[in-house]
Amino acid sequence: MKFCEIIIEPTAALGTPLKGDTIFGHFCWQAAENDILHGGLDRWIECYEETPFAVFSSAFPKLTEHNKPCYALPRPALPSPITPGLNNDERCDLLKKRKTAKKKSYMLVGEDLQPSFSIDRYRSEEDLFRLHLTGLPDEQQRDLRLLSGKNRKLFGKFEQAHNTINRLSMTTGTGRFAPFSQVNMHYQPHVKLAIFALFDDDAVGLEQIKNAFINMGRWGFGRDASAGLGRFTVIKVTKRTLPQGGGKSAYTMAPSVPKKGSLSQAYFNPFTRFGKHGAALIHTGKPFKNPVVMADEGAVFTPKNPADLQKPYLGTAIRGLSKADERTVMQGYSIYLPCDI
Repeated sequence: MKFCEIIIEPTAALGTPLKGDTIFGHFCWQAAENDILHGGLDRWIECYEETPFAVFSSAFPKLTEHNKPCYALPRPALPSPITPGLNNDERCDLLKKRKTAKKKSYMLVGEDLQPSFSIDRYRSEEDLFRLHLTGLPDEQQRDLRLLSGKNRKLFGKFEQAHNTINRLSMTTGTGRFAPFSQVNMHYQPHVKLAIFALFDDDAVGLEQIKNAFINMGRWGFGRDASAGLGRFTVIKVTKRTLPQGGGKSAYTMAPSVPKKGSLSQAYFNPFTRFGKHGAALIHTGKPFKNPVVMADEGAVFTPKNPADLQKPYLGTAIRGLSKADERTVMQGYSIYLPCDI
């Protein structure tokens, strides 16, 4: 499989986070509507469980540290190491360091995509904001420098009010007409996000992937796209070499569902996907998919069989999701970075 990097810049708030499984779903809709897959979507979806034609990572901020590009990935879901043989003072210092480190939810990884699980590479949301600020030209820094306190973060969340008008009374009311709010996420201006993709060039080419993402950004990604959310621009799409390394474990870059019984060690934060159909399938009367419990990005897996790491992805495809269309499939695969723990 080929490997590429897609750089995007959000231009509006997001109602749905840019996670790998959702990105895959949007890509499939582009394939269904625009015929970008050689042989058509049905052909490649049918064999997705054996040979996935595309696997997408979640979106990660691309920043600059010491004049070198780097990526801000979620901190690995690993427990704190046990350090025996310490006296009381050393144990107290270690606990203080761990308490400080817990506030750092991100891990910086260089452009070579070689992860290091050292506390020195962990960063807080405020640290990411500073890296973003120093990487911008002076004229773009001016407004961001005016931000203070809790606003000095790379992204934030806000509640947006919604209501439905009862056309008989021309007012809001109770039940389905009661006002409600939903949480949206926004990035600071000029933030660049990196999405990594594995793809089978027998199914799709680099240019088709770029066009699909341009259309996603133009029409909107995820919830409330019709209200203006989820817009982004594609900066560039470039081929990359697959992450190299002889590690015995894998750090995942998207929510995933490992094959049953395939792991000897697994450290992860659970994430439940409550999926919903889009486009024409939303009008079938059965728009909601069955929920799926996944391991969120940042999981660290050690396979029982080292041969599993010969493929550039881990996990499996998920079926049995939909009551509206039995062909529905979900990306339970994840691109991974080789590592040791």
